[in-house]
Amino acid sequence: MGFGILFFAVFLTYFGALTPISSFTYVLGSALMLFALYKLSVQNKLFVASAITSAALLLVSLTSVGMYVFGSVANIFYGVLIQLEGVLAPSLLILILVGIYLLAGEVELRKLQGWSIVNTVFIAAYLICDIISIFVKGELVTPRLGIVCLILQILYSAFMLVILFNCYARICYEDDKNMEKGTSGVPVFDALNKAFNKVANKNKKNKGDK
Repeated sequence: MGFGILFFAVFLTYFGALTPISSFTYVLGSALMLFALYKLSVQNKLFVASAITSAALLLVSLTSVGMYVFGSVANIFYGVLIQLEGVLAPSLLILILVGIYLLAGEVELRKLQGWSIVNTVFIAAYLICDIISIFVKGELVTPRLGIVCLILQILYSAFMLVILFNCYARICYEDDKNMEKGTSGVPVFDALNKAFNKVANKNKKNKGDK
């Protein structure tokens, strides 16, 4: 269930960041990511660093939302929190990708390893672009850097979802001969797992027919 919940959490966190309510989606998304990464870290210690970073992101997000709700956005500390949030979020994905790369290597999924490297490059390019936009200002430069950053953010977020779904379908399922995930008792998560199971089983059937 870890990768299934993580898929949903990444969608909520990183695509939610593109909406006007990004502060609130960060809190909910990072909380779900912490839960998912905790479950994954119990099974594989490769995700411990990711879980710790997601806890830090949750703490920062909660603090920034609290300041926003109580009208403290003019405080310089609020600006620092937003900047820190902007660094922690992509850095967390890099740590998750490192864990996926190592885990995929253990089960010899070379394509998944390659995808992890490519998406890490996309995230690194976004971070570099974001840093440049902080120090380089201008009527012509600033809007263009903003567009590049936005494109890279959408690109690495979407690619991350593709990678996580493949982790769910190919890594977790290899340890589950029945090709089914257990239920959590949480309707939303169970519905998500059911949908993933359906797609994964369909893919397995199609491969078997070839």
